[in-house]
Amino acid sequence: MRYFANYEADAVIRENDEHERFIKTIENLSERPTSKEDKEAWGIPSFGIYNFLEPITKQEYDEFGISWDWSPLTGERRSLRQCFTSDK
Repeated sequence: MRYFANYEADAVIRENDEHERFIKTIENLSERPTSKEDKEAWGIPSFGIYNFLEPITKQEYDEFGISWDWSPLTGERRSLRQCFTSDK
């Protein structure tokens, strides 16, 4: 198995041993199969260049949208635990 993150699509991707890919997005954390035509699973064009996929661990894949995502302000990974446990 291989796992990837696609920041621009707010998605994580899993590739099995048969090279089939599955995707989870921040809007839908349920895994769904993809095809070669699914740009989110293979890299999204952005201003003429591709947004390449970043390798991640299985744990990061499993915890996406639960314990981490990307900050809409900075684009950096953020801990969701810190977002919801800050003092008011």
